[in-house]
Amino acid sequence: MKAIVFEIDAISQLNLEIMQAVIAKNEEIQKLSEDGLGPLALASALSDFYMISASLESGHNQLDAEQMAEFGDYGMDLLDRQSAQLRHLDILYQPELLSRIYASLALWMARHDAVLNNIEGTADGFAWLVNGLTEKEDLAEMCGYMEEVINAISEKVALDEDRSNPWRPWRILNLNTGIAATRSLDPQLMEKTFDKLGRHLPYDMAEFLADGKRQMMTQNVPDEVSETMNRYVEKWPTKPSH
Repeated sequence: MKAIVFEIDAISQLNLEIMQAVIAKNEEIQKLSEDGLGPLALASALSDFYMISASLESGHNQLDAEQMAEFGDYGMDLLDRQSAQLRHLDILYQPELLSRIYASLALWMARHDAVLNNIEGTADGFAWLVNGLTEKEDLAEMCGYMEEVINAISEKVALDEDRSNPWRPWRILNLNTGIAATRSLDPQLMEKTFDKLGRHLPYDMAEFLADGKRQMMTQNVPDEVSETMNRYVEKWPTKPSH
């Protein structure tokens, strides 16, 4: 099973599975009111969202750049509301499915020229998926998907002016490209990803690379991979402690 799905109908089907679980659980325990955007109203909003998305995918409908950005924000907001309902109803078995939806929809939006602003769920989703991958080819592929999403993120988010939160989505998403590239053991991909990471997160590079080198020292990795890591560790040395 591929973690990422590309067609909007496939993403919608994944989303439907979660929404059905939310509705069924709420009917059982009656915890969430249907006033405002309760489970049934959210299901209807998501259905409309995916219907419009399908018309965009087929070319039957078009949005300009500003409208597409707003549409992308709206879709991610609906997913955030769904995530909140999962938490309120104590539905804890869906992290992989929810991660796949966030990551897949973000990639779909990026490939349809949306500018992404709301990336918290997306960053967490990709992090969860990367952590679960073991095959080098899958890790390299996931790294590429994350790069596509990063390239679609708004300039305001990408400026990364407020670095007070170490868990900020921009940082988490970028670091996971580095993690995926490192674990792929592909020297060329590592070089490409580390160069981008150095531009996006220069303040994190020394610690990230030092940690990567420490982990490699406990593993049997090809010499070319170790040499690549060592070269970047030398380029981004850690500051001596005083």
